[in-house]
Amino acid sequence: MSDQSDFNDKVLKEKLQTLLDEDIETKRWNEGLLIKSLILFPIIIFIVGLFIVNRPESLTDLLFVLIYPIALILIGLILLFVMRSKLK
Repeated sequence: MSDQSDFNDKVLKEKLQTLLDEDIETKRWNEGLLIKSLILFPIIIFIVGLFIVNRPESLTDLLFVLIYPIALILIGLILLFVMRSKLK
């Protein structure tokens, strides 16, 4: 309740500034959505393909199941850092 009364006591310019700041935070989260999806997409394909279509039966298959997604994540992170370094 006290937050709402503080907001009502502010001048119109301060209210607009508060609303614009909240909008900027939302835009910052949405900016990297394509890059985040590029990182998550191979993991989702891997989980659907391996765990639903081909279930691991031996220890080597289980180790492959654990190491392969980590390798995909690392490749995605490397691509992310390369893309960000080229933007600057």
